[in-house]
Amino acid sequence: MYNIPVIIKKEKLFILALLSVFTIGLPALDFDMDRAKAEENFRWGVRAFHNGYYNDSVLSLEKALSYKPSSTLTRIWLGRSLYKSGFEEAALNEWKYLLDSGQGDSLLRNRVQVISYRRELGRELEQGDRYVISNEIDANRNDYYPLKRPTSVHIRKDGTVYVVAFGSNEIVILDANNQVKDILRGGLEGFDRPFDLLEVEGRYLFISEYGRNQVVKCTLQGDKIKKFAGKGRDKGMLLGPQYLATDGKGYIYVTDWGNARVNKYDLEGNFILSFGRGITPSSRLDGPTGIAIQGKFVYVSDRRRKRIEVFDLSGNFLHSFGEDFLTGPEGMTFKNHDTLMIADGNRVLEFHLNQEIWQVLSDVSSYAKRITNLSFNPNGELYVVDFDLNKIFILSQMSSLYTGLHVEVERIVSTGFPEVFIDISVEDRSGNAIVGLQSENFTITESFREVAGLSLVLSNTDPAPIEVVVLVENSQQMSRFSNELKSAVNSIHTQLSGFGALQVISAGRKAILESDFSATRLETVRAATNPVRGFKPGWRFDLGVRMAASQLIPRQSRKYIVFLTRGQLNEDSFKKYTLAEITNYMRNNFIGFYTINFGSESIGGELAYISAETGGKNYNFFASSGIEHIISELSEQISPVYMLKFVSPSEPDFGLRYIDLQVEATLQRKSGRTESGYFAPLTH
Repeated sequence: MYNIPVIIKKEKLFILALLSVFTIGLPALDFDMDRAKAEENFRWGVRAFHNGYYNDSVLSLEKALSYKPSSTLTRIWLGRSLYKSGFEEAALNEWKYLLDSGQGDSLLRNRVQVISYRRELGRELEQGDRYVISNEIDANRNDYYPLKRPTSVHIRKDGTVYVVAFGSNEIVILDANNQVKDILRGGLEGFDRPFDLLEVEGRYLFISEYGRNQVVKCTLQGDKIKKFAGKGRDKGMLLGPQYLATDGKGYIYVTDWGNARVNKYDLEGNFILSFGRGITPSSRLDGPTGIAIQGKFVYVSDRRRKRIEVFDLSGNFLHSFGEDFLTGPEGMTFKNHDTLMIADGNRVLEFHLNQEIWQVLSDVSSYAKRITNLSFNPNGELYVVDFDLNKIFILSQMSSLYTGLHVEVERIVSTGFPEVFIDISVEDRSGNAIVGLQSENFTITESFREVAGLSLVLSNTDPAPIEVVVLVENSQQMSRFSNELKSAVNSIHTQLSGFGALQVISAGRKAILESDFSATRLETVRAATNPVRGFKPGWRFDLGVRMAASQLIPRQSRKYIVFLTRGQLNEDSFKKYTLAEITNYMRNNFIGFYTINFGSESIGGELAYISAETGGKNYNFFASSGIEHIISELSEQISPVYMLKFVSPSEPDFGLRYIDLQVEATLQRKSGRTESGYFAPLTH
């Protein structure tokens, strides 16, 4: 009997002890559960991001932060998803919170600076910036190809550089890294003192041969198709042909140094006319060298008279300028429709046509002897040829010298792990695409271990499928254009045939998917004026364009929205999403926005703004030019995205482990870095 109370007391103490253990362990158990939920939602958020479902990604990452608010990595990813969703201000707030609290690194700080720069007036401040030598190609070096007496340089949109070597009778082809890719020597006959090169229609090369007094038409591979002109003073003949230009209307122009004139030919070499031997002394050419054409005007530099002569396309003299400013003008190129760039002795000059203002962009007299020609590459750099020194100087804007490249990982596809595909965007700080990169321009590591088998799958200038969402303004006023709508959609579908796919979405009170990418041509055309849907009062531009963009984002293609409209938006156009959010959503996902206007008024300011910011264009359906070439024109837009693949060295841990990834892109003396990550597929 004595022991019973003692035993009962001990049992009570044991039970109390057990209860205290469980009670003390409850916070730890809750913490483990919160951490597990945070990790699970983080995984889904990252996976949704790489699948292009940014809204889902935002929701998952916000949920992950609710369980683990201190996660720096989750907040960085939330900022990425908000940015791709078009909510730039919210994204910057997330990243600035980390930087202000000391949790962000230099890469995050750089991302914030670049995005803030683009949102402000940074791009406008670059206007008028001076150019300085950032690099050079020296053919005198023992470790470089010995091209002699370069006269001209032509750069293609993919960054390929053609250098015309007058002294060694060849065309040297360089890649964007300035490495020799190929050499064109003119076949068995060879070239005889080639002087200038002109690419026409993306199919032909025209090369002026100073030694043979002729022009040769070649394939892009340098195979001669025909030659025309020949030595002499008669009509269509040449004495020392130099520079070439095209008016884009099927004609080429050749400066004829020996005859002091310009000859005009068609693309088959048939002589059309010559000009420059005017009646009055003021209208005569004395030493024609460089030539450039903009619109209806032909600009010819006269090296002897030290001025620029202006003619119309029929050769009628109009006026001249620069006589008191130029010292020895030769090659010319247009920077844009209003700005003429001129190689003048040892200076690079810029002349603004509308304002009639001269500017010295670069004085290279300390480095050069005689610069004869110049050409922009797609990355904004200016290649300047020095005939006497066998050099090509590469000039960059001073403000861009130390800014580097802006690199981002856009998507990682790991379904075939350990083989991984990755989309990487490379831009300058203003958001212009960097072209010409090869696999050797990229370094990819996982946990700072280099990946295996890195190769370039698709460059940003390679042909790629085109996918278009036609967005139809579903207003009552558009009902009277039913036949025109069908005609427009039929034309776009026909132009896309074999190159891509088309989808139709109507922008009414709600956005409605009228036909999918797999629909036939007839189904797609009918969808533009769906009789079941009909045209109704009240329509929402923001909902329609948001849905159109979300349809395109997950797809691996070049992406465009073509908006069929009367040209003016209504008061409900930005009821849910602002103009900035709509524009950012497309621009940050590299979707070009184009409009086809069926109304009598010009396109509205908001639509013009979106088109300009996304690299798009505005068409009038009833204009004489129509929309016959819309697909070929929009396909010329260059995305900054490169697709690469590699073999991962990391352990997947059944798809539960976050694999951190680092990317560096370099081009000549510029580079940029970023970090990202992904998960391998889930396995049991």
